Amino acid sequence: MKMDPETIQPLLKALAEATDSISADVLAVGGGMPLVSWGSATTAGVSGSALTEMREAIRGITARVVQHGDDGVVETDQTVGHQLLATGLSYHDFHGAVCLVRGLDRPWRANDRTLLAMAGALCAAVMEAGEVPGQYGRLDALVTYVASELMGVSTTDRAETTHRVLGELGRYFGADTCVLRHNDPEKRASILIDEWPRREHIPDPDPLGEVPWDTDDPIFAMIKDLREPFILRPGDGQHDYQERVEAGSGVPEVSMATVPLIEGDVTRGVLGLIHFGDRIWTRAEVRALRAIASLFVQLDGRVTAEESLHHQAYHDELTGLWNRRAFVEHLSTVLTNDPQAPLAVLFADMDRLKTVNDVLGHAIGDSFIRQVAQRLRESVRPHDVVARLAGDEFVIVLHGIGSVAAAERAARRILDRVAEPLEVGGHSISRSASIGLVVSGDIASTADELLSNADVALLEAKDRGGDSVVTFNDELRSKLLNRADLELRLRTAISDNQMRLYFQPEFDLRDGRLTAVEALVRWQHPERGLLAAESFVSVVEEINLAAELGRWVLEEACRQLSVWKSTSSVPPPVVRVNISAGELISADFVGFVATLLSRYGLAPAELGIEITEGTVMRELDDVQATLNGLRGLGVTLAIDDFGTGYSSLAQLKQLPVDILKIDRSFVSALAESSGDRAIVAAIVRLAEAFNLTTVAEGVEDPAAVTTLLDLGCYRAQGFFMSKPLPAQVVLEQARNPGVPLRMA
Repeated sequence: MKMDPETIQPLLKALAEATDSISADVLAVGGGMPLVSWGSATTAGVSGSALTEMREAIRGITARVVQHGDDGVVETDQTVGHQLLATGLSYHDFHGAVCLVRGLDRPWRANDRTLLAMAGALCAAVMEAGEVPGQYGRLDALVTYVASELMGVSTTDRAETTHRVLGELGRYFGADTCVLRHNDPEKRASILIDEWPRREHIPDPDPLGEVPWDTDDPIFAMIKDLREPFILRPGDGQHDYQERVEAGSGVPEVSMATVPLIEGDVTRGVLGLIHFGDRIWTRAEVRALRAIASLFVQLDGRVTAEESLHHQAYHDELTGLWNRRAFVEHLSTVLTNDPQAPLAVLFADMDRLKTVNDVLGHAIGDSFIRQVAQRLRESVRPHDVVARLAGDEFVIVLHGIGSVAAAERAARRILDRVAEPLEVGGHSISRSASIGLVVSGDIASTADELLSNADVALLEAKDRGGDSVVTFNDELRSKLLNRADLELRLRTAISDNQMRLYFQPEFDLRDGRLTAVEALVRWQHPERGLLAAESFVSVVEEINLAAELGRWVLEEACRQLSVWKSTSSVPPPVVRVNISAGELISADFVGFVATLLSRYGLAPAELGIEITEGTVMRELDDVQATLNGLRGLGVTLAIDDFGTGYSSLAQLKQLPVDILKIDRSFVSALAESSGDRAIVAAIVRLAEAFNLTTVAEGVEDPAAVTTLLDLGCYRAQGFFMSKPLPAQVVLEQARNPGVPLRMA
């Protein structure tokens, strides 16, 4: 009679749904491959060793219910997060079971057992209506089963699944051994991938493990380019092969069905089923094995593609090193397994690599980076990790190093090795590097924290001029926390009305008259109090708030001058505001200034715009049009920190400026330094030649005042006359001309 899957499968579906099972299978004892099934453990997410354990449990429970001898008996078992329920199923020479699999979320109920027993009886009735083939199943069902097994295989569970499928094939065909072999073009050999069952005693060397293509054994020589199935039986004259098998397994004579794994025009390997002694292989069996071999080829292609994608996801394309993702996952795994594992994380960055790219081109630069990566790999031990994050940034994990001294010595050796000249594209290139490092120890840290701390240490190393090693410590930790706090709070500081303007008065040194005030931003931090600009302005620039803050300062300065004009008979004549190059080249800056002048009723000459000399010189072409537009409005323009930006006379002549503010570095020791006096004298003469006014910054003692007057510089600001003042105090200064407020 014939078991009809079309009749039994709906019954299994109804049974599985009624018992909330993930699968329902009819199996023969000693098999393992379902003859008819509904649902799938693999579809439910069971794979790899867990799936192998489940198959063994199913095979075991099937054997137990059959051994019991009475249909209707129900057995239970449990495996890898699932529970089994099975009942015997026998008719004539068929012995098997109906088996259910479901999760552990609730126990089997009495109703589940009753339904299973009824389903077993119905299956027996279906079997009684037809004939059961001698092998208790159809070959097409075998192919379908293998396809379902291989469908969801990934790189991680490939080996486990391959071995399990070989076992199912061996049991189905009654073979004593199943083998899978791949051709290796580089080794020019046939490689044993797996075998079932695995031999308990394998000779060393294994004559079956790696067999060269140029062997004297005609069978192994043939399978290199095998295109059609090959059947071998005792007495076929293949003595060399039979001797090789006997040497590897101890079996004197075998029968074998071998089918090639073919991909296009290439034979990738073979699938072989071996029977100890003689066996006849039918054409139907060989056709089924060919179909299964093609499934293995598809598996190889899919897993190879997966491995390639995995490699791309975890490796840097240029250098082949691990990328950030792989590095962080590795470090996270190490710390999860042992939070106090001794290790050091090094963050390395090349010094001045941009010059190489600019002068020699990016192709040379890329080649240089590849060679640096190789040197880094050679500079550490095999079990250490080197990864490339981006550009010329690399990170290294030194395992087993728990002291700062040892980590710094290793880092210094790495820097010395990297700095050695490299021959790249006919050029000898030498570049130093900087390293920031952090040592993991008693205090557990995450991978991200270690990487961030090493990055902070690297920035410190860069600030020291490069070619240096800096270890993250409590001082840098405090600096990091302060910076993080600043960044977090700065994003809302303007909208939360935490910014303040202070004003540094500027005086005529001849009579003490207030000539202008310079607007200086302060931050009323909710916890740290009033902060000067130098403590947070770099963070403002890094988080792209400079334009927003700059426009707030400009508008607030105009508003305050308007208030002074409406409340005082002697308001400051001019308010000066420092503007960055980024603000100057922003969209319609001139229009914004014109709007503010109109909004607050200010004369253009009452507003002064200051820009540093260094910024003007770097961005001369970009800011020229804006400066001309501001001059067109009538706004006064000043070059701040003059003397430090190395401007030429030709450049100065191009700029529509009114004032040169002499940098404080030339003023602070003016009375004692003949060099500073000479520089200030030269600036004053230069200003006179261009009909410009000079203002000295940073005046801190009366001797400087005397010297400035002698040199012809009549305007100045500094702590000697007045510190920066809140708006309400500036009016007191305006009411008392000739009596400068002195710093207490």
